[in-house]
Amino acid sequence: MDFEVWPGPMEGVGKGGFIAAVNQLQLVHRWMTPFVRLSQNLPGTGKLKSFYSGFAASNVPVCVQLMGIDPVLLAEAGTVFMKLGAESINLNFGCPSSRVVSGGAGGGALKNPAALEKFCAEVKAGLPDGTSLSVKLRCGWETPEEMENILPPIVNSGAVDKIFFHHRTVKELYIPLPHEERIRRFRRSVELSNGIPVIINGDISSVEDAVNAVKASGSAGVMIARPWLRDPWLLRRFTDHATPEAEAGRQIFFDTAIANHVSHGGLLELARMLWGSDHPRFKALLNSECG
Repeated sequence: MDFEVWPGPMEGVGKGGFIAAVNQLQLVHRWMTPFVRLSQNLPGTGKLKSFYSGFAASNVPVCVQLMGIDPVLLAEAGTVFMKLGAESINLNFGCPSSRVVSGGAGGGALKNPAALEKFCAEVKAGLPDGTSLSVKLRCGWETPEEMENILPPIVNSGAVDKIFFHHRTVKELYIPLPHEERIRRFRRSVELSNGIPVIINGDISSVEDAVNAVKASGSAGVMIARPWLRDPWLLRRFTDHATPEAEAGRQIFFDTAIANHVSHGGLLELARMLWGSDHPRFKALLNSECG
């Protein structure tokens, strides 16, 4: 493929045995970690190293995602991760969790787009020279038209090397949108990014869909999150056609997660994401937990 393919950060399941299973099966060519949320104090280096080590074991490039409202604190954490071997740092401006946005972090940052330019510049200034910095964001807080005021400050900061763009607003959460509207938003994000590479994200569930979306939008690549779990070998299909079918892949991945000691709660969430809450495998796990 002549465009980038990224796994989405797997918040909630992207840890421990899940990471080990992905690495063991070589399902990704690069990682973006779930966000490290920073509030008041910098966690100890040992804690940050423990978080990073599972991803690093893959021997593929790792982008560490950070989230918070203090650019100095984020830069300090980013510096630690870069020294641990991270390839790049990403800032999360997209998480729609009510608990997160109420404090102005994640998608909450999009309510004040004018502040994004200074924020990105301050984080970049605090990172080691040469550090690649990206942002992951949604198209707006409430309406997609807000991207007209969100992307220019980020571009003008001169601090951002790549933009990961999710086509929904924070308020839209995960509701499905018409295909034409999704492509329109992707295309406009590329136009507003003024030459900065844009990786598009949201409802891309196959190689064909990715190829068409990149072609229609002019983006530099795609990020795939939930559809990747429904077809664990999906990211490999872009370069390797000798991969298991989706159902066989789900079973192989789930069994590998068990072998890597994913907790019962983690397996329950993984089964829900792999098969859905109506599938017998999920219901059997749920019943065993209740029993």
